[in-house]
Amino acid sequence: MTTLTENKPKSNRSLWILLGILGFFFLFSLAVAFWAFHRIMGKPMTMLSDSGEITLLEIDGPIESSDDTVRRIKRFRKSDNKVLLIRLNTPGGGVAPSQEIYTEIKRAREENKKIVIASVSSLCASGGYYIASACDRIIANPGSVTGSIGVIAQWPEASALLKKVGVRFETIKSGTFKDTGNFDRPMTPAERLYMQSTINDVFDQFVEDVVSGRKAAFQAILAKRLGKKASQVTTAEVRAHVKQWADGRVFTGRMALREGFIDSLGNYYDAVKLAADLGGLKGDPKIRQDRPVKWDELFDSMVPGGVAVRRLGNMQIDYRAF
Repeated sequence: MTTLTENKPKSNRSLWILLGILGFFFLFSLAVAFWAFHRIMGKPMTMLSDSGEITLLEIDGPIESSDDTVRRIKRFRKSDNKVLLIRLNTPGGGVAPSQEIYTEIKRAREENKKIVIASVSSLCASGGYYIASACDRIIANPGSVTGSIGVIAQWPEASALLKKVGVRFETIKSGTFKDTGNFDRPMTPAERLYMQSTINDVFDQFVEDVVSGRKAAFQAILAKRLGKKASQVTTAEVRAHVKQWADGRVFTGRMALREGFIDSLGNYYDAVKLAADLGGLKGDPKIRQDRPVKWDELFDSMVPGGVAVRRLGNMQIDYRAF
């Protein structure tokens, strides 16, 4: 009897430990399955259904990927909410991510008849302004920094240093331009022409999309200066106006307003009021913040290399300021 009394607590303790381990692995597996389903199927994690709300989406920091932002805009497009407020504080970033976000905003406006307002925080430059130009309205503080319409590509050139330390690279390539941007030698004149033509093409895309997104606003500004009706201001005149300022320079909010690059001056709360007015929302609207999905960041941190894998190339073309 004494032996049985001593072994029983030990047996229960082992059982609870086993159950705890199994429960941990069950919950972990469930979390992995949920993440995988969300990643593959692109299903919304929460539903936005109150049409009296303003959906708030923040773009903060360099634009390196569009996946999560595009997912959130798609979720907004499927919801009953009519108004999206995008709060921007970014120096810009990659060309393709900026273009993908721009396109999804345009689809929300044109296909789903949604209203999208851009609210500029301290900085909304280059790729950030590219995104803002797709919105119905842009509102910025007088001292906000915006603009910087332009394209940049940079890479190091360390041939002098390598020669000094006695390091030399051997390259075998399939074509003349395959190793353009290689840091172990200076650029050739042909490579410089090739890269400049690439930059020019991407720059033209930037200008065309700004003209397309903000044509009416620029027409209104130019109509007063040219003594015309807004409808009489041609696309060519709008394009010439944009290109005049599209040399990479940044504007303050006040300067941008004067040239038609934004629509009004104000802070975040002014942007909320503007969004509510345009959306026909009465009273103080509810703000639903659609936060970034953190699953990708969590699992990137668990994989050796993580996000750094995206930066392994020796060249990147950016819509980026500074």
